Amino acid sequence: MHPELYLKSALGALLLTALYIVFGLLLGFEIKWGNSFWALLSNLLVALLLAYYIIHSSRSGFRLGLEVFLIYFIIGHFNILIEAYIFNVTTRSQTLIEMVRGLLVALAFCPVYTYMVGNDSLQAPRQLPHRSILSWSWRVVAADTLYLFCYLTAGLLLSIFYPRLLEFYEGKLPALGLMLQTQFFLRGLIFTGIALLMLQAMTLSLSRKAVLIGLTFSVLGGIAPLIPPNDLMPAYVRLGHGIEVGISNFVFGIALTYLLGYRPRKKNNASQAEFSRKTV
Repeated sequence: MHPELYLKSALGALLLTALYIVFGLLLGFEIKWGNSFWALLSNLLVALLLAYYIIHSSRSGFRLGLEVFLIYFIIGHFNILIEAYIFNVTTRSQTLIEMVRGLLVALAFCPVYTYMVGNDSLQAPRQLPHRSILSWSWRVVAADTLYLFCYLTAGLLLSIFYPRLLEFYEGKLPALGLMLQTQFFLRGLIFTGIALLMLQAMTLSLSRKAVLIGLTFSVLGGIAPLIPPNDLMPAYVRLGHGIEVGISNFVFGIALTYLLGYRPRKKNNASQAEFSRKTV
């Protein structure tokens, strides 16, 4: 990124932190000023990631601001809070109030930050391949299955190599059926929908899209929200989940990008004619 964007990202992090404080006070949250450094660090990661998306998007104006809002709120708030609720980390009222704060922050931040970063790109997006409904359908089902596999594998490995985490979740784990349905029919579909949105808008090559989508799922959907200390999760739980979600979401994002966006290269007619001539 251009050096100017680092400054804009820093200003975006300050704005995001200020909005969290303002809306937190309005909604009755206790503000712990000692956590400000960690909040700024978390929000700087968010701002850097969103800035990179903004400058490499083919969208502009209201539509770009709306897409940034959807990416930030859905991945960085909604999807995380749903997970926290079904694992009994948050109560229903805590989930709702956190959802409201996240929504207000995202609504205030995303349009301002999109305008602040700016996007002068005139490049057209690299369109998704044209596929039949059947072709898209099996890819969406495969994407959901892939997410469930990554999710369960990461959770299993974490419980094996970091058994201390199980102490925190003792008595909190949801029924297996509820957990699987939530991951497959809700969170997996949400990730897939956001990936399709980003794939359609970005002007990057497929490999760079894969890295950015992986980082979006990893940073917004796991690492950044787990950096600031909070009363809901002790430090050792946040550390374990940060590593687990950071890796699994990144791997899933890259694999998902290729599943949805890869198109085989077509041989040109001249090459095919030359091949046919040589085989005659």
